[in-house]
Amino acid sequence: MQKTLILFSSSPYETTSAKEGLDLALVLGTFEQPVSLAFTGDGVSLLLEEQLPEKAQGKHLYKLLDGLEFYDIEEIYALESDLELYSPKHAVWSGVTAVDENAWSKILREHSQIIRF
Repeated sequence: MQKTLILFSSSPYETTSAKEGLDLALVLGTFEQPVSLAFTGDGVSLLLEEQLPEKAQGKHLYKLLDGLEFYDIEEIYALESDLELYSPKHAVWSGVTAVDENAWSKILREHSQIIRF
């Protein structure tokens, strides 16, 4: 069975791509397809608790993260060096696993499909 990794690397509120990536993850989870999420670069900002999107930017995407478990999406990773850019100044969602460069490379190799948002 193919395993999909959805990679978030852009700011969550500049475009609709982060919302589209989360929607894709939920669809895959609904149909019991194995899916993992990974965050790097500006995509890590989606994991920050203090998000205050303006009305024009759409929904508060952070709130969707707690529902991932209902779709059996439990493999959620962030590159440790990118997370460190935000912490300890910002609280980060507790459901994410911080990984180093070696583990990151291994995660990328384990997936047959990588879709980047």
